[in-house]
Amino acid sequence: MRWIFVRKRGVAPRPRAENQMGKRAVPPGCRRGLPGWAGIGFVLLFGSVRPSVAGESEGSAAGVWPQQYTVQKDESVGRLRLSTPYYTVVHDLQQGGAISAIRLTHGRATNLLVQPLATRIQNENGTSFTDLPDTRAGVTHHREGLTERVIVEARLMDDQGNASDVKLRTTFVYHWGYIKIRKEFLGPPAGARVREVCPVTVVLAPSLSDYGYREGTTEAEGAPAFSFGSNRWGKLRPGNSGTPPVTLLQVPRSMLFADAGVEGVEWFVGSDLAQWDLQLAGRRGQARCQWSLQEQPTGLALAVAPFFSTNATVVLSNQCRFDFYLGIPLKEESAQPPWLHTSFNRNRGAWVTPAQIQHWAASGIQTVHCHNDGDYYGDGLFWRDGAYPPYPDMAGFDQVLTHCRQAGIRTATYFSNKELHPDTREFQEQGRVWGRMDRAGNLRHNFYAGTNEFGAQMCLRSGWLEFLKSSIDRVLKRHPLDGVYYDWNVALYCANPVHEGKKPGEVAAGHWDIDELLDLMEWTRRRVGPQGLVIVHNTTTPMFSLENFANHVVANEWGYGRWKDTGPRLEDLPLEWSLVGARSRGVISYGQLNAESPARLHRLFALQALLSGVTPWPASPVTFELVKQLQPVGDFPAYRFADWRNQAVSLAGDRCATAIYSRPGEAYALLSNLQDHSLEVRCVVRPQHLPHPLPGITHAAIIRDAARAASGDLESGPRELDATALVGPGVPLTLAPDSLVLLRLR
Repeated sequence: MRWIFVRKRGVAPRPRAENQMGKRAVPPGCRRGLPGWAGIGFVLLFGSVRPSVAGESEGSAAGVWPQQYTVQKDESVGRLRLSTPYYTVVHDLQQGGAISAIRLTHGRATNLLVQPLATRIQNENGTSFTDLPDTRAGVTHHREGLTERVIVEARLMDDQGNASDVKLRTTFVYHWGYIKIRKEFLGPPAGARVREVCPVTVVLAPSLSDYGYREGTTEAEGAPAFSFGSNRWGKLRPGNSGTPPVTLLQVPRSMLFADAGVEGVEWFVGSDLAQWDLQLAGRRGQARCQWSLQEQPTGLALAVAPFFSTNATVVLSNQCRFDFYLGIPLKEESAQPPWLHTSFNRNRGAWVTPAQIQHWAASGIQTVHCHNDGDYYGDGLFWRDGAYPPYPDMAGFDQVLTHCRQAGIRTATYFSNKELHPDTREFQEQGRVWGRMDRAGNLRHNFYAGTNEFGAQMCLRSGWLEFLKSSIDRVLKRHPLDGVYYDWNVALYCANPVHEGKKPGEVAAGHWDIDELLDLMEWTRRRVGPQGLVIVHNTTTPMFSLENFANHVVANEWGYGRWKDTGPRLEDLPLEWSLVGARSRGVISYGQLNAESPARLHRLFALQALLSGVTPWPASPVTFELVKQLQPVGDFPAYRFADWRNQAVSLAGDRCATAIYSRPGEAYALLSNLQDHSLEVRCVVRPQHLPHPLPGITHAAIIRDAARAASGDLESGPRELDATALVGPGVPLTLAPDSLVLLRLR
């Protein structure tokens, strides 16, 4: 994916590799995840390298396939629990039936909520009422297929337990990995006025200190007409009392809070943005969304109020409602194998040969996808988004897929969730009906190399959704694919009035297509099946709820600045780099590095990726070299992984780091020197802090760096270490520049 504007705090928008007419174009073959050097050619150069790793062919996590919830109601303590193998959500029936606990099975915090998820209003006299004081809220529950529906009716009461005239009906629909929530205000007297309506107020665990949010601004506030809406990232660290709160006057479209590398939770609004922007005051900018550190109890206080004022009031009408979601990452207990992936295209009419595919397999490539959505070579041989058939010789396409399958490589092909090529009959007939529009009624066309076109942007909140499904289904039925690769896997703002049930030319209230994107992802997982392959590309806008249905996620393409000098420190990498470790992740290097970047920076990129539990994407020569060094780990899913933030193995030295693969009775530690000179360090192991704790260490050995042993940098075989010293004062080690060393612990 290539994009338009990146906005950073305090920095004016600037153009980024836009690929529209008059902007700098991405070179042929480098379009959105397809660098020209990263496809066929470079893999052949390294075909003799075989970093085979056990479990690499799995390609899927068990959590991608929706399962049924387990529901338990305990009247004695007033709790309703809804659980999956990955998380548990608890409703407190004595506190307004509100969600009072969220816990990830393989997370760290005992509860991601310090205080329950409540709803608050403030009347015109300044008295606040919430649903939490109601100890006798009505709660009903029933199952609908794989979803669970919980309906709560509670009175809004003040701190002394006095009930207001307003009741709150909350409907929770539990899907796989997310909860759709509707808040409806019932029974306010006609003309009842309020200073605040706050459907969401909660205190999150203080460990969720990294955040990202997508602004709720539009053209009315000066945002670009077709703004992508990348996340704005930040941190609120406990103990840092000088950190100011984040306060917004428009409700953001989404917010994500994370204990980086470990766990998190997200909140986002439904597709009908008018509920949050216009429903109460009739004009935008009357909201207050704020999150800040609080001391008693310690946590991150979050409040989302579509209307807030210290003196003005609005009428709260009967059945005023708000739709929003909570997303929960489906995090596996087991470690993920490094993901080695590449791409192919029609390449001026030359299909990938069986010999090339064998080289892919020999070098460790696990998945491959066809990525040919533009006329890179000017010969007309490209896959026009929404068209079929894309090539005059689809038999050749099928042969590539068949040879990949025979070589043990899983296959997917490219689909854009937003683009439809103008050459198609569907665009000519429905383009303006399905299209994503600005307020003036313009469509957005995505160009590259001046006048060549990828397609026009569509909005899933239209007939485009069903046509896209039919297009995907048509390809999957006719060709031996394992699944799909989705580009533009993101919800975007749209002002097409037709999508809101209005006539062309009328003024749209504004919407985005998140409800429909969730529908598409759930449909896709059902379509490809539990063993099918789903790869999604969503740069700068990660969402747990969408990624939960994917096997692999491609991220980090642009927006984070060019690497230079020594590159960023691990602690300065963007949250998106590994997020919370819930999905197999490929981080794109070519937004930060290019062919002119020093070779050392490419190596650092790969080292820092592996220390974070992710893999450079597409796989590069240095990736093959480093992954080969992990061969002794063997069956990756048998281990738990802890990234460079682990407390089990430490190195006393600047710009060095460790990561852990741990299983009962054994662990492997990755020791890395991220400097350009040899480093003297002291390695200390705390076996009780391993993901699978060990009572002690009886055996420790350095596994040689195979890639450097031939040059004499390291010994030719494992080197035994003093296990007693290792868990005590530590063992001195010399680490070569930019190196990765494996330490085996038993």
